Amino acid sequence: MTGDRAQARTQQPEGIAGYVTPYPYLDQLQEKMEERLARKVPIKGRFCGFCYARLRESDTVCPFCASAIETVGTVDEIPQDVLKAYKTKQKTEGLWVHSGAFSGLLLAMALFLLMVVWGPGLLGHPALAFAVLIGGGYVFAQLFGTFLGAQIGYRKGARKRDALWARWLEEHRQS
Repeated sequence: MTGDRAQARTQQPEGIAGYVTPYPYLDQLQEKMEERLARKVPIKGRFCGFCYARLRESDTVCPFCASAIETVGTVDEIPQDVLKAYKTKQKTEGLWVHSGAFSGLLLAMALFLLMVVWGPGLLGHPALAFAVLIGGGYVFAQLFGTFLGAQIGYRKGARKRDALWARWLEEHRQS
């Protein structure tokens, strides 16, 4: 029994934030698609006909999904529904990160008010309460936003993106 506990403690979570996507090329393409969504790269180009990764003229195999270009072909623009899947992940993750950070700031404000209004002696001193507000606000925003919110947001966003991608694949296999 103790061997099982030791093994459980040494096991590393799989995937990013404990989520393993069935489409690993989507994670690799996320940043590229966010650049496209932000209009940092040209709309038109040469894209893989399967995963819509931008290709060079010399590419014969997609560097992301490993599809042979002669088999899947190329397109000159990424479909809007595909971009919406990436946008959904980006928005979901951002919502969780920002909500978590805001919650951390609210907790620091509550501690500040609690210390100023009801804090006895040195704990009620406004200077100490202000230090808790500033320092605690930073620490709690990082804890709830960057660490917890980002983990939850990534998992939820990646699942939504993957579901939209699976639906896209299903719809376009039939046609």
